Amino acid sequence: MIKYDFQNSIGFIINRMGKSLVYVIDQELRKKFGITFGQWKVLIILANNATGLTQREIADKLALEGPTLIPIIDKLEKDAVVIRNLDPRDRRINRILLTEKAHGFLDDTIECVSEIKKICLGQISDEDISTTKNTLEQMWLNLQDKFNLNCSEEIKQKRELISQPTSNIIIEKRLASTKTST
Repeated sequence: MIKYDFQNSIGFIINRMGKSLVYVIDQELRKKFGITFGQWKVLIILANNATGLTQREIADKLALEGPTLIPIIDKLEKDAVVIRNLDPRDRRINRILLTEKAHGFLDDTIECVSEIKKICLGQISDEDISTTKNTLEQMWLNLQDKFNLNCSEEIKQKRELISQPTSNIIIEKRLASTKTST
């Protein structure tokens, strides 16, 4: 029988790290703001889209199935942090929008998560962080390509950017110039 060192496999290490990070963030968000990590991800996606998003768009951006998202949105609506509005172009579709209540505490949640991220990345160089992100992104794209997991336009764009050798430098320069101009 072939032996496999599961605990030293990259998949195990990635999964362990991801679960630990999600657990810590979830516990802190629950304790400080009364929301879960899953709810926070929806709020952040919506905060980055001023005109709101459809349920399908949110699900696609978070790589969730629609039925998984419904109870999250229902709870956020019950807590008055999101509202559903009819899409002006297609009345069969609801656009999900943040309420003023959400805007009131969202910055504080981002600061909370940023502090956790700072702890997580402590003593790791920016170069190592960049290499790790690029490697994990490429691994994800490899799986997407080989197993046809998702073919959204966003994924196609990422594939094109990653395939260009200088793309990360360009993206980092764009991000840096955006930060300095705001």
